[in-house]
Amino acid sequence: MIVIKFIKLSLNKFMNKFAYFIFLSRHATQIIPLVNPTHETLELQATNSNPENFVLDVNRSSLTVSPYSIKEVSVHFFPSALGRTGHQVSITFCCTQFKEWIFYLSGVGLFPQPIDVEKVTTYLRLHSSIVIPFQNPTKEDVLVNIILTSKEKPRHLIIDHYWDSFFHETSAFKFTGLSHTQGIALPPKGTIDIPVLFMPHIMKLQRTMVIVQMMRANRESWPIDNFDELSTEMKRTMGVESGEIQEIHWKYPILGLPQAVSPKFPQVVIKCQSRKRVEQEVEVMLAGHFFGENPILDATDFVVIPKKYSCDSYEGIDDTPVKREFEYEIQFESEVMKSSLESCVALYIMKKSYHVETETITLFFNVVFAPKKPLRTHITLKVECITDGIWKFPITLVATEPDVDDVIDIEGIGLFKESVVDFRLTSQTRNPEPFTAYFLPGSDPEFSVKPQVGELPPFDTEGTVLLVGFKPQMYSRKYKATLAIQTPDMYWLYDINGLPPVTMPPMNVKAKIKTTNKRFQSKPVRRHNFICENAKLIRTGVSSTIKGAPLMLKNK
Repeated sequence: MIVIKFIKLSLNKFMNKFAYFIFLSRHATQIIPLVNPTHETLELQATNSNPENFVLDVNRSSLTVSPYSIKEVSVHFFPSALGRTGHQVSITFCCTQFKEWIFYLSGVGLFPQPIDVEKVTTYLRLHSSIVIPFQNPTKEDVLVNIILTSKEKPRHLIIDHYWDSFFHETSAFKFTGLSHTQGIALPPKGTIDIPVLFMPHIMKLQRTMVIVQMMRANRESWPIDNFDELSTEMKRTMGVESGEIQEIHWKYPILGLPQAVSPKFPQVVIKCQSRKRVEQEVEVMLAGHFFGENPILDATDFVVIPKKYSCDSYEGIDDTPVKREFEYEIQFESEVMKSSLESCVALYIMKKSYHVETETITLFFNVVFAPKKPLRTHITLKVECITDGIWKFPITLVATEPDVDDVIDIEGIGLFKESVVDFRLTSQTRNPEPFTAYFLPGSDPEFSVKPQVGELPPFDTEGTVLLVGFKPQMYSRKYKATLAIQTPDMYWLYDINGLPPVTMPPMNVKAKIKTTNKRFQSKPVRRHNFICENAKLIRTGVSSTIKGAPLMLKNK
């Protein structure tokens, strides 16, 4: 709780007053507005009279405030005692235009209240740890005792009945890594990490609370200088009747939620062609500890509903609800995948059953998968009961290539000459979307597309022009390619065919036959004497059946 008072004084000297009320080990933040009503730039120098309890959030001591503007500066208050003692500060800003600008701040340290509930989750019969950091907020040497309420109940501690369930005995929690938990000495501003181990043995929500008792090292009581200002309820909570207290307590509630081990049977795979829709029934089995104070005897003793909130809230948990509530949801691999797939996947419960002898619940879900583009990803079906635990079931989603949207035929105009066909495309939403155009593997390199990246305008516009080019390299060949155009939500496919140029025979042209060859007739005539040429041969020629054989036999 913070109470603020604001007072303005003369032009040459500004003074403002603020008051804080904050619990020990926490901090409060106040915004100080630095208003420049002049036409000059103010170069301010800041000084802090109590930097230990009040931290000025500036990167440097000099601040610049532009003409006719406001500069906001944060001040953080860290109480170091109960009450008002030592919790005053004056923060002064000076510059050449005026003498000084002073802010007076005062704070009140209040008795600590229970810290926000911490949650720890782990698989059944495995362990997980959570570390609670504690700092001595005072300027004195202290002794600290650390208590785990699931093991022992502290004496002389008054606490609201709301927290009674955190004092039930359980073996699921224990301290780890601490040599001792009593009489730990801490210097002023000293710190200690308190590791708590959680190891569940049954599927049931577990609770505990870490309590830190802090006493003065000299065994004297802590003074409370604002005792008369405290309400009757606060005095009862603190357990005091005068202006001093022997111990200060910090309370850290912890919830432990077990998670069932993932099933070993084959993972569910849902396969669908892009831009189509498929529905598949998914059966899951929940094994747990469903007997006890409020046992499940049949399917009417529990309800299965979609998860209500996106964040986990564990306040006001009832140990024995009238009906157990099992909440289900789909979890995605990442936030990027969630934004892409959230509109493509739906899940709803069809029926439920319960087997008393084995204490197992069987749930039948219907999963609707309508992908917009090819992908392969994993999702998780999560079922959670706040009083029993968490069950997770992995599911694989596979989206195959969609049907071809259109076939584009491009007629060539000659070898090494490019012919172009254009078409327009728009986004399928009311907003522009970025796109990427490319050819799938196996497409002929003689095709090209422009632009390869860009933005598609909304669907009610003319659209972006895309150009597909074809430049053949040889005749008598079939050219084929598959063009893909992809946006964050859509995926189009086009079959591209490269056609040879159409040739037309000449019309109304008379045939001409030329029977003379002037080049051949101009050659000189050379006569061959085959008898003389053959007489000079000593071996058979290439036309003989026995090639290279001598024509004259040697005398023996």
